[in-house]
This record gives sequence, structure tokens and C-alpha cells, in this order.
Amino acid sequence: MTDFRGDTYRAAYTVRFAKAVYVLHRLQKKSPSGIRTAQADIDLIHQRLKTARNDYEVRYGKED
Repeated sequence: MTDFRGDTYRAAYTVRFAKAVYVLHRLQKKSPSGIRTAQADIDLIHQRLKTARNDYEVRYGKED
């Protein structure tokens, strides 16, 4: 976790391809005891993963 001006953030969700790394999402910690990621955030991460995969294929071609 990283503190920045009093805000605490959980680790970012990333995906690494052969030639690029995409940051899909990061979450601000809202509860000291909460450990589950909200379904809305999970859905957004899945959507961004598809977008990142498409972007990577356009830029670099399909991965083996």
C-alpha cells in the first residue's frame, strides 16, 4: 500500500504482456477491515483487460 497525502491505496491490478504492462485499476482503501473487492470493480477490471488485450494486439500483434 502507498500513502499519499493521507490517502491509502491498495495494489493496482495489472497485466503484463511480452512487450507491455497495462495498469487496469487501482482501489482506494475505504475500510480497515474490508478485504473483498466490490463486484463493480471486478467487472470494470475484466472490461479493461479486454480493452488492454485488444490494444496490445493492435500495437504488437497477437501473443504466442
